[in-house]
Amino acid sequence: LRDIKGGQLILVHVDPDMSGKAKAPTGADIDRDPVLAPAVAEAKRLGINYRCIASVGKPGEEICRLAEESNVDLLMLGSPDRRPSIAKGLPDLDRLLGTSLSDYVRVYANCPVLLARTIG
Repeated sequence: LRDIKGGQLILVHVDPDMSGKAKAPTGADIDRDPVLAPAVAEAKRLGINYRCIASVGKPGEEICRLAEESNVDLLMLGSPDRRPSIAKGLPDLDRLLGTSLSDYVRVYANCPVLLARTIG
């Protein structure tokens, strides 16, 4: 991404607060968002042009909306496997219940979606 002319990493944090009281941070506060801070530090270390966006709402809907608004070429989502090692061959409970963020984004995003297993 660093070597792509005009390339930019967009880091997004969507607060799912449903109380209606949460407000997304703005300005320099976004870079200090504890969720985005590690990714910001890594982008800076690698010399990657980045931009942070903070939002409040339903994460799947917001991610898809922001991707369309920003004309994103590729969405990359971390997708943790929370199943214990003994259950790795069984379906993910989130998928069975229909609450998987990655499944929602994969279906509704207007661009390709890359799912990456997160560590831990």
